[in-house]
Amino acid sequence: MISIIVPAKNEAKNIYKNLSHLQELRKHNICEIILVDGGSTDNTIKVANNLVDHVLKTRPGRAIQQNIGASIARGNIFLFLHADTYITTKQLLFIKNIKKDKIWGFFKIKFNKNKIKYKILSFFINLRSKIYNYGTGDQTIYIERNIFNKIRGFPNLMIMEDIEICSILKRISAPLIINSHVITSSRRWDKHGFIRTILKMRILRFLYHFGIKTHILKRYYE
Repeated sequence: MISIIVPAKNEAKNIYKNLSHLQELRKHNICEIILVDGGSTDNTIKVANNLVDHVLKTRPGRAIQQNIGASIARGNIFLFLHADTYITTKQLLFIKNIKKDKIWGFFKIKFNKNKIKYKILSFFINLRSKIYNYGTGDQTIYIERNIFNKIRGFPNLMIMEDIEICSILKRISAPLIINSHVITSSRRWDKHGFIRTILKMRILRFLYHFGIKTHILKRYYE
């Protein structure tokens, strides 16, 4: 079984679209879905109630939300799915049948808009993943259960938890970069400006690699 762990906060507009098509797999015990809410003030939980197996509540922060979801998960594979990212049933079945030695990995990425700037952005994200062997949370990271427990889950960081867990996992094994694209929302780039958001993320990662604490970086991430 695949345990799909979805950290969310105020995602009522995305939850139904991104989880409703997975219900047949859920019904046949191919997957379970665990929603971990980080303090939503909209109808996220109400919309999700009939689409998931468990709803958990905690303080916001993807690291803690995903670790809490994993703590009750029953599957042998943990799949960490952002609420604004769409994964197909075919992609999930691929994960289900993955070879046992492929203990972790992630998908390539596309954005939900066909503008040329987003095609260019996704191309460079995917190229970066191929060169440096790491993915971000939007790329839907999967981790074999025993390996996740061995490394004690996501590090307790306010942001960059996806980058850090990939760094830890790379010491054990190279990732499987699945030659298939999940579709994620362009909303952050739309809201804050395309170039501005790219530069902001580059600067934050640069500062992170130079040791700036993530609780400080978090103030500028929002």
